[in-house]
Amino acid sequence: MPNEQKKIIAVDDNPENLTIIKDTLKDIYEVYPCQAASKMFELMEHLTPDIILLDVEMPVMNGYETIKNLKSDEKYKQIPVIFLTVLDDIKSEIDGLSLGAIDYIHKPFIASLLIQRIKTHIALAEYQKIEVITMATVIAMENIKEGFVLVDDKNNYLSSNPAARKMFPDISKLSKGESILSVTSWPEELKSIENDFVEFSINNGEKTTYFKAGISPVFLEEKTFIARIFLFMDITDNVNLMKDLQKAAYVDSLTGIYNRKHFVELADAEIKRAVRMEQIIYVAMLDIDFFKRVNDTLGHDAGDIVLKEVASIIQKTIRSYDLFGRFGGEEFIILFTVMDKDEAYNMAERIRKNIEQNVINYEDNKLKLTASIGLAQLVIDQPLQSAIRNSDEALYKAKNSGRNQVKIFGE
Repeated sequence: MPNEQKKIIAVDDNPENLTIIKDTLKDIYEVYPCQAASKMFELMEHLTPDIILLDVEMPVMNGYETIKNLKSDEKYKQIPVIFLTVLDDIKSEIDGLSLGAIDYIHKPFIASLLIQRIKTHIALAEYQKIEVITMATVIAMENIKEGFVLVDDKNNYLSSNPAARKMFPDISKLSKGESILSVTSWPEELKSIENDFVEFSINNGEKTTYFKAGISPVFLEEKTFIARIFLFMDITDNVNLMKDLQKAAYVDSLTGIYNRKHFVELADAEIKRAVRMEQIIYVAMLDIDFFKRVNDTLGHDAGDIVLKEVASIIQKTIRSYDLFGRFGGEEFIILFTVMDKDEAYNMAERIRKNIEQNVINYEDNKLKLTASIGLAQLVIDQPLQSAIRNSDEALYKAKNSGRNQVKIFGE
């Protein structure tokens, strides 16, 4: 608090001296009298003084021994000590100052002089604290991974740290007083925001980097707006993680196509659109023939390659607006709109032939595969699951009819 009184500990074995000191300073400072150094150390377990006034000639532990103990303890070594003593010879003064005292005042003292000396030393101590804080702040800004940019009230550049200059290389070309808005890479999102948090991205042609920026105004005495601080955090890893998590929620991790859950979600929307357009909808269920044999003879790595290759063939064969997903295991599902049944059959037949004609190289093996496909028309006003069951039934029929063929439900 601005009006908080500074604390002074006065150590003197003479109670009369302590009374004089307290009466002299009590209107300006909080004074804590101690008749022995031991009492001072006990007191400092509970409070930290701004200055210690220390007598030299005291029983048990004199002033010189006391200051040695103070300066050897990390907790107390920074506390300013002023000797207040009747010893007025040069040697005693030199001894006291050489032990770390900041001043040496003779008794009897002049009240106004003592007060002025104390004020001066407290002011110097406060200034040193400010210097330390300023230096620490500069060092911290230079070493933090967040970007720091300071501009004045008119968005003219004042300073930045290395992290910010790495994020926005053009800042390095700015001179103090030039507009930060002249920086080519300065985000559009930051040109009109005065006090908020905003997320934005920068693409340098090779990769996209995502940032979160906090903008804080700086006021003089809480009234006059004088500057603005931008603090930037690179959140690319977090954004990419969220994208991966979102992708994992609807994409099959092996083949990169939609998983069953998301296929069904998208299919519902696609069916509504097709119904409005009065289009015919077919569902195709595809199963890789003798897939288990691949896993049993060549291992699951070979099986994974087969699944990815078949997914790729189907993806390249169907149209960009057809819906395609992995239904489970070696089964794939496709939903497409057609003009009639023949178009649906021809589409399925192209997929089957492309799979049959493909050769997969795995180690020293050349794998030739086939697939069976079941087709079913989605009947308006019936659920998607009904068409899926029908296409699965047609698939079962294709399997039992010798595999490597397309069967339409009901035929």
